[in-house]
Amino acid sequence: MMGQSKILRQAIVALVVLLLGGLIVQFALANPTVGASGNLVDFDAFYIVGQLATEGRAAEAYDPALMSAIQQQWLDHDGFMPWTYPPPFDLLTAALPLLPRGLSYALFIGLTLAVYLALLARLAGSSMMELLIALLPTLFVAIASGQNSFLTGALMAGCALLTLANRAGAGLPLGLLAIKPHLGIGLGLHALFTRRWGALGIALGVALVLSAAATLVMGPGIWPAFRGAIRAAGELLAVDFYPIFRMPSVYALLFSLGLPAGAALAGQFLSALLASAAVAFAVLRHWPPRWSLAVACFSSALMSPYFYDYDMTIVGVGVALIVGDLLARSTLGERRLLLVLGWTAGGWGLACEIATNGLDWEARTALTQALPSMGAVAYLLLLALIARILSRPAAA
Repeated sequence: MMGQSKILRQAIVALVVLLLGGLIVQFALANPTVGASGNLVDFDAFYIVGQLATEGRAAEAYDPALMSAIQQQWLDHDGFMPWTYPPPFDLLTAALPLLPRGLSYALFIGLTLAVYLALLARLAGSSMMELLIALLPTLFVAIASGQNSFLTGALMAGCALLTLANRAGAGLPLGLLAIKPHLGIGLGLHALFTRRWGALGIALGVALVLSAAATLVMGPGIWPAFRGAIRAAGELLAVDFYPIFRMPSVYALLFSLGLPAGAALAGQFLSALLASAAVAFAVLRHWPPRWSLAVACFSSALMSPYFYDYDMTIVGVGVALIVGDLLARSTLGERRLLLVLGWTAGGWGLACEIATNGLDWEARTALTQALPSMGAVAYLLLLALIARILSRPAAA
């Protein structure tokens, strides 16, 4: 019976992976060129910036007016995706236009997803089936948008695995998170509080090398352009430009409930402080390494207002670290609630977009901007339930 159960679980995992692969192929065929669907997804922005980088025009991506005009070449309606990624990520995007858009998307998403799932399997062990089911909405959103969240999730998982093995090489994936630095803060604090100076030194060195390479390739002017884009993003965040309903961040929750942008930012700052304190508490109280690393991953999701549903892949890494302990301590009802909260945190934005799919672009945008960030509520409740479950001893 045990052998049959194991085979069944492995078959379910394989089936889900095949379905995810089929989705990637479907999206690649449906969008062979930039904007083929009538809208730009995140991968389209990566592809456009890659073209600009290869032409020596990467700095133009950080200019909202220029980037908007460039994107409008592929759209028949108003729409704009600001570019605020650090210059090191521009280096990666430069490789994307080497292939046609559809094939480039399939390879980028397919390869990063494969690495992400392989590393999650090493962390989760025999509980990979439960973890994969819990992550389904997040995985779908990341595939549909063509985001880099499988890459960042894989870097987080790699850092966690190397940290568990007590390897200074954990600093390599941590340093590579310079492409999206706010997601690596939790693991950086964990390395600091555990005094892993070798890993921190490697991480700093990798980040500096990436920054130097970006400066060498794109010129020193890329950094002032980047800083200007960050300032512009802050202004856009305060005027409800971004899809708040897709952000499970504390800022998004408070802002969507009607608080002024300043008050919402203050709440986000408090969230970041408490998240940092949680990492310190877990380390100083000598929690099991997997638990303290999980806290670091969960905390990273609470650091910045710019946290989207597809970024829940890093929360998946945290869950992978403790999924066995959760299953050993939880009741059936609690497991169902964990699933509901996890699906809501990662899938609220997806549900809203499906519900408004029949509307024209302008009406859809107006309606979704009026929706609250229920994903943030679900995520905070999810963390509270996880803490409650882990506070009790494992069942015999």
